[in-house]
Amino acid sequence: MGVLVKDKPSLGPDLRPRSSRTEQRSTLHLPLDERQRMLIHLLLAGHTDASAAGRLGISSRTVTNILRSLMDRLGVDNRFQLGVALGTRMHPRDNPHRVQAARGPALRGTVARPEKPLSLTPRPPAHPRDSTDAG
Repeated sequence: MGVLVKDKPSLGPDLRPRSSRTEQRSTLHLPLDERQRMLIHLLLAGHTDASAAGRLGISSRTVTNILRSLMDRLGVDNRFQLGVALGTRMHPRDNPHRVQAARGPALRGTVARPEKPLSLTPRPPAHPRDSTDAG
């Protein structure tokens, strides 16, 4: 068995440190094709693999293959890890749950949007004279 010794500093494009901010930014987002994007949106909406496959006109096996391909690209082992990786690596235009923050760091990141407004219980009147009780 031999050992490869590289005495020149040119290690190739994948091993060199990145210096351009544009290059670094481009690696932050995962490019998705239209079918991958549509599948992810359906799964995020709560569809099963079978119902998402039916909506897309593909087989359940194809759904599994698409998800496995994404897992391999992102270097993850299960669907939970895939969800986390997609949540952090999807381009904001592809992620329906990501909201651009208007101000402050507390508003940045992924925010779940409820489909229906939350029902709030009515608050008691602020002053006793505002009460509707005549007693």
